[in-house]
Amino acid sequence: MPLALVVGWSGVTAGAATTLAQVVRVRREGTDGVNATTWALFTLMSAFWLAYGISAGSPEVVAGTLLGLPPLVWLLSMLEGPERRRGLLRGAGAIFAAAWVPAALFGWNVGLLGLGVLMVATRMPQLLELVRVRHARGVSTASWLIGSASVVLWLTYYVTSEMTAAAVSMALALVANVTIVALAAYRHRTARADAYAGHPCVSFAVA
Repeated sequence: MPLALVVGWSGVTAGAATTLAQVVRVRREGTDGVNATTWALFTLMSAFWLAYGISAGSPEVVAGTLLGLPPLVWLLSMLEGPERRRGLLRGAGAIFAAAWVPAALFGWNVGLLGLGVLMVATRMPQLLELVRVRHARGVSTASWLIGSASVVLWLTYYVTSEMTAAAVSMALALVANVTIVALAAYRHRTARADAYAGHPCVSFAVA
């Protein structure tokens, strides 16, 4: 079986597991620490990836998008209405400007490079949230770790399939994902240390 096929379908599985892990954590601990703009962007970017997958004739990209979309919609539905609407409006404007317009004017490759930049920007609200607060409640380190593995698989798929622009997008996303994993793990560890030390205002959070 070709390597691209193996890693592509592995990426499909890992991508769906990523969002499901976040959904499980949100159901258990609430939405505190979950950034609506980040997850709205993830959801709305699915339309671009779906269109690209159809255009490129890639069943792996199409399947990965369709399987990953329901958990994303489910997660967004758990957020407060006004927060969710603001996130969706910001996300729609950002994706239109960064990906759809360049793709329409200059082709898929330019749109994918714009999407890569946006994928880093997508993760910035979550990064800033983790920097701003001392805890990482609502942020699943496991989810972001699985997500990083998924990105590695997709990166490998695009490299082996010689889809250079898509590979660059994945490489940019991987750097941001790994940063979130490291920071969330640090926040969970310090929260546990504070809890053990007897700080009454700090909730115990297991990553």
